[in-house]
Amino acid sequence: MKKLNSAFIEKPTAGRRLVISDIHGCSRTFKKLLKKIEITKNDQLFILGDAVNKGPNSRKVLNQILKLQQEDYQVFFIRGNHEQIILNCKKKTLGQRKRTLKSVNALELLEGKKIKPEFVALLKNSYHYIETNAHFLVHAGFNHEQNTFSDMKAMLQTRNFQDSEKLCMGKQVIIGHTPSSIKKIKKDIEEQKSIICIDNGCVNINEVGQGRLLCLNLDTMKTHTQKYAER
Repeated sequence: MKKLNSAFIEKPTAGRRLVISDIHGCSRTFKKLLKKIEITKNDQLFILGDAVNKGPNSRKVLNQILKLQQEDYQVFFIRGNHEQIILNCKKKTLGQRKRTLKSVNALELLEGKKIKPEFVALLKNSYHYIETNAHFLVHAGFNHEQNTFSDMKAMLQTRNFQDSEKLCMGKQVIIGHTPSSIKKIKKDIEEQKSIICIDNGCVNINEVGQGRLLCLNLDTMKTHTQKYAER
């Protein structure tokens, strides 16, 4: 059985708690959003999975995350289904690995015949979910039909997540995974819904109401957005 990785993260004594989801290889957009929010080492940054694949430069995104961690920024990386795709293809033959990475537009993660070891370590050490005093942070959601906090597959890829205040202890759940329009995201935040999806489909530039990378401040529930900037 694969080991579940979770953590309870205390609120910082100084600084903000910021959440970004579904970067999907959009390194320029990610960089612009970090500049816009003026991240500091007092802040906690939670990356809610799917940092890789689809967009033009997964390698740069993972290097950006590693650089932030190496410079002692408080960055907490949660695993999404696309990180799991990369981890799974590590065990395949070189030909299968190349085909998989090509299919998700992430061939640049290869360094010779293998995925760069630093990337593998970052993804292997990622969290399945994180709990705070008032929130659960998870890529896709939970499976309440089984033990809520044991179904790792649901955490990575469920599309049918509905909250249970009892099972989630009355805490708000912040997810990504399923792109939502900016109008719906802001409406759900304003109405203090029990589930807030912050995936605005950064790579979906031809979808109405999508095409942005979003950062949610957990303390103020205010958002910063950055339009797709890879072109």
